[in-house]
This record gives sequence, structure tokens and C-alpha cells, in this order.
Amino acid sequence: MKKKTLVVTLISVGAFVVVAAGLAIYYCALAYGSVEAAGSVVVEIPEGVGADRVAELLAAAGVTEHPRLFRLYLYLTGRDSELKAGTYRLNAPACFFDTAETLVAGKVLTVRFTLPEGLDAEQMALRLGREGICGAGEFLSAAARAAFERYRVNSPEGYLFPDTYEVPVDVTAEEVAGLLLDRGDRVWEEELAKSGRTGVDRYETLTLASIVQAEGADFGEFPRIAGVFANRLERGMNLESCATVLYALGEHKQVLEFADLRVESPYNTYLHPGLPPGPIDNPGRAAVAAALSPEGHDYLFFVSNGDGTHTFSRTLAEHNSARARTEVARAAALAPDVP
Repeated sequence: MKKKTLVVTLISVGAFVVVAAGLAIYYCALAYGSVEAAGSVVVEIPEGVGADRVAELLAAAGVTEHPRLFRLYLYLTGRDSELKAGTYRLNAPACFFDTAETLVAGKVLTVRFTLPEGLDAEQMALRLGREGICGAGEFLSAAARAAFERYRVNSPEGYLFPDTYEVPVDVTAEEVAGLLLDRGDRVWEEELAKSGRTGVDRYETLTLASIVQAEGADFGEFPRIAGVFANRLERGMNLESCATVLYALGEHKQVLEFADLRVESPYNTYLHPGLPPGPIDNPGRAAVAAALSPEGHDYLFFVSNGDGTHTFSRTLAEHNSARARTEVARAAALAPDVP
């Protein structure tokens, strides 16, 4: 009898070992095995949800067919409290390890966007809205609030740094505004350190940089253009920047008329001396660097050559002569060929 009982016990233990081994092998295959994905799916993990809910969401999306075993994997590996919220693109199906690695690392689905130098805040907002990054109105409101909190200014103009950014697809307007301001802060500190200057008024410098950005096209000329405006400010001359008039008008025109130069606005630097009340756009690094370190020279005027470069002059007579030459050259370029 005892021998029979021993045999039964051994058989039972053997069967348990076999089953346990099979389950262990199956579990390891699910956790670490090579899985051929049929495709990929986008899964949103909300803020504040636990590992149980995450497993359910992944099962519903087809990332795993075994949510309970996935939950067990998270518990055994200590990752059940490390999962990050966000929108993810995941292979479906996928092994537990690969899925958990993505969620723990927070490798969310992202989108890239570029904001060129010289856009004003409204133009940036419209571009962000068109590209589906965030609502234009929401961005303007968020940027205004953040700029006031950081710098105590009434407008974010000049502080929103133009650059290429990569953000999560579910980024908020507040996060985008913060990102642009953060990048602007970093560039300002870097360029300020390079200039070696101290006691610099950032708001006034960004205002000058925004005018340089709007007036120039060739980055190599930016310091010289900044030097022209610095010379005019030092001598008490009006800046007479067409870019500030366009900002006052609130529209872009290829050619300004004489009446435009008389528009009453504190931004009209043909009428009012000194810098305008604030930046007229959001300048890039080159313009900021130029405003911090204008080129030393005695030029007081410049006129566009029509190809992105300018002719610089020291006297009004030289300037008028240069302007006449450029007008003749432009007219010749636009004139039809005569057989």
C-alpha cells in the first residue's frame, strides 16, 4: 500500500513539474520571446491609471492576449509602478519585455514642427494650429500667461524662440509655450555669455534683435545692420525701420507708400525716436547675437539690393545714390527682354 502511495505521489509530483515547466516556458515565451507583429497600434495611457488598467488597454488594442500574465510580469519585474502616461505606437502583438520597456522609458509617439526665424507670436500660433500641434488661440493665451509669469511682460513677442522641435503628439498648448520660452532662455544665456556683456536689458536687446531679424536676410550682415541701428540710437536719430511700420500696419506689403510712413503708432520708428515699445517678431540666434554685439562702424543707412544683401552708407547723400542705383537695377531686372 505504501509502495502504491509512493508511486502515485511521484507521478503527481512529476506531472506537476512537467506542467509547471510548461507554464514557465510558455510564460518566458510571452515575456521575452520573439513575436512577429502583424502591425502597430496607437495606444493612449491616461494619467493616473494603474497597471491593471494598462494591461486591459493593451489587450483591447491587441498588443497582448494575456493581460493577467502581463500584469504578473510587471509585478515580478517591479515595473508596475514605473509605467508612464502618454500616447504610444506599439507593435501588436509584442512580447511583455518590449512593451514594458517602451512604457517605462516613456517613448511616446512624437511629432516634429519648425518655426522659422522672424515669425511674430500670432504667425507662430497659426502655424501650430495648421499643423495640428495645438490650438492657435490656446497657444497665444498660454504663451501670454507664461511670459507674464516669467518676465512680467504683457506679450510673449520676442521670447518665443524659433527652432525645430519634437514633442509628444498629445502635447498641450502650455507645454509648447513653455518649450519655446525655455529654448529662448537657454539661447539668451549662451549668447549673453559669448558677448561678455553684463547689465544688459534683455527686453530692449530682443526688441533690437527683432528689428535686425526683420530687416536682414543674410545672417552675415546681421551685426552690421545692428551696428547701423546702434549708431542711430546713439546719435538720437529715428531708426526709420520699415519693418516696424509693417508691424504697426499689421500687414505685409512689398512696397510701403508715403502715407504708410505716417501711420500713428508707437511702433512707427519714422515718427517716434528710440526703440519701439517691444519686439516686433521672434528673432533667431544670429539676430540675438548681433543685437548683443553690433559691428563697430560709422554707417547710418542701408538699402536692400534685392538679393538679400544691402548697401551700407555713411551719409544721406551716399544713401540716396545707393538707393537710386538699386531702383534702376531692380527696374532693369523686371523689364521684359526687347528683341
